[in-house]
Amino acid sequence: MRRQLILAVSLTGCAGPTNEDYPTDAETRRQVVEAMERYQVAARSVNPDSIAAFFTESATLFEPGIMPIRGRDSIRSFIASFSGARVDSATASPDTIEIFGRTALYWGSYFERLAFPGQPVSEQHGKFVAQWVHPPGGEWLLQRLFRIPIP
Repeated sequence: MRRQLILAVSLTGCAGPTNEDYPTDAETRRQVVEAMERYQVAARSVNPDSIAAFFTESATLFEPGIMPIRGRDSIRSFIASFSGARVDSATASPDTIEIFGRTALYWGSYFERLAFPGQPVSEQHGKFVAQWVHPPGGEWLLQRLFRIPIP
């Protein structure tokens, strides 16, 4: 719990100033939910370029049991290392979405059904927090994605 609290504090500290001309929280939430849905479609494709395109150049991917993966190119390489993997299902459900100007924290639950070559199909589920950022004139992108599996 302490680790999650520290992560939440560090993520919100990166929120930056708000912009009064920015869309309402409801509109922002809708945009972030749609961005996450598009990310899940990319995740099911297991295409390294499609998945990496959702991350900022300086993004960090936190996966259980390994060192953080830093940078879009490193994330692309990490995904490419799963050649032949098949994702039958990848879903993300929001618990809450917090808005801080051009930054959104998407707290939720995930479920994946996947298979690696030569291995049986496995199912994974857990909690996650995704820090989405919206650069001026750009699309919502992932700055940090942290997954916590539940056995």
